[in-house]
Amino acid sequence: MQQDTTHRWSAAELAVATIAFVLASVAITTRTSRPPSTLVLVAAGLLFVLVPGAYIALSIDGVRQSLRSAVEGLPPLGRLFAGPATLFLATTAYAGGSGLPIGLRVPIYAAYLFLPPLLLAAPGARDTQGEERRVPVRELVVILALWLPIEFRLLPSLPLPPPNGVDMRKLVGLVDAMYLFLVARPLPGIGYTYRLTTGDARLAVTAFLAYAVVALPIGFATGFIAWRPALDATHVAGAPFIIYLVTGVPEEFLFRGLLQNLLARWLGPRAGWGIASIVFGLAHFPDPRYMLLASIAGLAYGWVYWRTQRITASAITHALVDGTWVALLGG
Repeated sequence: MQQDTTHRWSAAELAVATIAFVLASVAITTRTSRPPSTLVLVAAGLLFVLVPGAYIALSIDGVRQSLRSAVEGLPPLGRLFAGPATLFLATTAYAGGSGLPIGLRVPIYAAYLFLPPLLLAAPGARDTQGEERRVPVRELVVILALWLPIEFRLLPSLPLPPPNGVDMRKLVGLVDAMYLFLVARPLPGIGYTYRLTTGDARLAVTAFLAYAVVALPIGFATGFIAWRPALDATHVAGAPFIIYLVTGVPEEFLFRGLLQNLLARWLGPRAGWGIASIVFGLAHFPDPRYMLLASIAGLAYGWVYWRTQRITASAITHALVDGTWVALLGG
């Protein structure tokens, strides 16, 4: 039993999460202006701890286990709604305390945050564990309910700090999804952990190089990319880390940890890999060049996830692709 507890509270995970939180704090404080008042500063700090902080902390198995223990005494509906309700109260309090209009934010965020757990709680919804070939209709609908409002910018902005700070909409949706699928109703095989091996990193880099061999000729031939290097310190040193945390891991959680994972359990690993890659490409509509390159990238990311069962490994490939695009190819 003691060995299991030690494994859940991995020192490596704690160290990586702490470093990530500190670097994220530095990034947001150096890239945004100081809040206009002490009240707004406190509100921004609390939201930062709850949303980006929870996003990073949920990578630690011990944190997930502790949250499951904390809500296990609640009725099933209460377990599903505990996380979304906390996020709703936090975003509403932040909007009110920071001077953002709350008239539309309250009903829109309530609908956005409470619809996914309501769908999972619908009669007939069952635990995903142990049901390898069940058609995951509800889970797929939940994914759409979490993804599409972000994709089509249907949610009011949530700048941290206001008025022009980093928009927290995407991370609010991510934390909602993480709570539902890592804590309230755990989906096996997501692979949200920073316990990565050298083999994981080697596969991630190999997939990046293979993608570059295929994608660069297509990108140059179609005019989608051009050689426009921007080799300043921000692009070379800061961008890969920011891309990894802000784009790589969140998108890998959605498209690989949830979508490819569910489809693979239902249709088999190859079909899940292919369909998830196509959906990832379609998410980059309307430019057909972008959609093609994104679909090929989805195959690379999905292959890494398939081989490692870790979205944090496929997120390395994702960050290398996007980082190269930003630093060298005018992205």
